[in-house]
Amino acid sequence: MKLFLSVLSIAIIFSSCLQNQGDMAINKNYKLLHFSFFHNTTYKDLDTAISEISKELLVNMPSYKIKNNKIAITSFVNLDSLKETSSFGRVIAESLINDLHVKHFKIIEFRQQNSISVNNSGEFILTRNTDKIVDEIPNSLLLVGTYSILEDKKIVINARIIDNSTLDVISTARVSLNDYKTCKRFNLCNKRKHIIADLHTIKEDCNKFDCQKNNNRDLY
Repeated sequence: MKLFLSVLSIAIIFSSCLQNQGDMAINKNYKLLHFSFFHNTTYKDLDTAISEISKELLVNMPSYKIKNNKIAITSFVNLDSLKETSSFGRVIAESLINDLHVKHFKIIEFRQQNSISVNNSGEFILTRNTDKIVDEIPNSLLLVGTYSILEDKKIVINARIIDNSTLDVISTARVSLNDYKTCKRFNLCNKRKHIIADLHTIKEDCNKFDCQKNNNRDLY
């Protein structure tokens, strides 16, 4: 009887805690704490940042998904233009092929041609020509990602693994990179300066011609 009362008491206390958490969740002033295996760190070099992405993707992904599914890795794109990539985005994707493969992910190389191309420059099997890519690509998970350059030259990289059949997000990762050499090497910092300069120019021109009033919309 005592054992039963003890178990009942614990159950009531646990239920009360859950209720309190529910009440707190709807409180606008309540800040939910996020626990992670990873420190919220800004990395100083690209290799370390990419390694951290692969670790987070591995930890956040159910193990049965790793064993039973293959992954196609796509180029990381500019968050401000999802149809635009760069050498930086391609380097991240290529590096993750290696980092995830050594962690026992099954990687699909979907850029393979139907046959090897040979010319005076060498022998080639990879291509971005859609007419030469293999006809059928197995249904797989997709690794996609974005990068964005902040005003302080910090680069934020987000990655996610998506189930291509259900569109469910299976795993995610996020890192920040504060490496001026990388920013300069891939011409990312200068590019952002040009974009900001162009936006200011457009805004100044619109102020002259009253664009916002005529078009009834904001530039930003």
